[in-house]
Amino acid sequence: MKKKIKSFLNLFRIRQYYKNGLIFIGAFFSRNILNVSLYPLLILGFIILCFTSSINYIINDIVDIENDKNHPEKLKKKPLASGDISIVTAIITLIVLSIFIASTFIIFIKNLNFLFMVLLIILTGQSYNHFFKKHAFIDILVLSLGYLWRALAGCLLIDVFISAWLFLATIEIALFLVIAKRKGDLLLLGENNAVEHKKSYDQYSLKLLEQFHVLIAGSIFMTYSLYLILSFKLFSAEEVNIQQYFVVLTIPLLLYIIMRYMYLTSSKPKIARNPELIFFDKGVLIAGISIFLILAYSFYFDVILNFLSTLLKLQ
Repeated sequence: MKKKIKSFLNLFRIRQYYKNGLIFIGAFFSRNILNVSLYPLLILGFIILCFTSSINYIINDIVDIENDKNHPEKLKKKPLASGDISIVTAIITLIVLSIFIASTFIIFIKNLNFLFMVLLIILTGQSYNHFFKKHAFIDILVLSLGYLWRALAGCLLIDVFISAWLFLATIEIALFLVIAKRKGDLLLLGENNAVEHKKSYDQYSLKLLEQFHVLIAGSIFMTYSLYLILSFKLFSAEEVNIQQYFVVLTIPLLLYIIMRYMYLTSSKPKIARNPELIFFDKGVLIAGISIFLILAYSFYFDVILNFLSTLLKLQ
């Protein structure tokens, strides 16, 4: 029984659900994260995105079952390739997930823009698996779009607008992760053997991917820095609250995370192939929490101040 549950968790790809946390990015950066009335909608949206991701993963596993059997790592992690779950069971699971998503949307959400993003996530995932994964460079761009659709879905779900800089940063971070995964695959399979598992690998090399990684790392740094400067009008003649300057501290912290990730994905390719493992690295975890706390302080200082004032008055 325990093995069966583990197999279904692997089929659903629970370990990759963290990507759907991007649905909350719109609420945070639009300064609505303390608006508790939005949480039921956001949590339902998060669940739908998780199950939508699982639908993509299951379809892909059914299509790629023969290739996965020849992959040393995927054979262990994918229950369809290993035979722990049958294709018939996987198809029944797909039907159940689709019914759940449809009924939840009809009863609770009723947001056509959000539905469009859900369908776009499925369309992007399937177009990648059936066509774009065969074409180098386009494949990593299409994969990265899935992250952007998740962030946009959250904004459309609660009807908020955030800076286009953040959307650019989202797709750059996605590219950063996808390129690292390609590096990890080449290190695992070998540059000469990788093409047997994925056709696009005949145009990739470790040196080329390293160059891409450096390029995207620099882009993330510039995009995030410009976003902070323009959002808070830092270094301008306009009056700015002192707490807003604290956001500058997040720039070196972000640089540390980028450099740490590049080091870890080069020295430990398993992390590159499984980005969720980065959450167990103490350095990245501390830096990430620090960035979140600093941004929360800068974005919500006035709200926190009003909340404390209200508490003092009540006393």
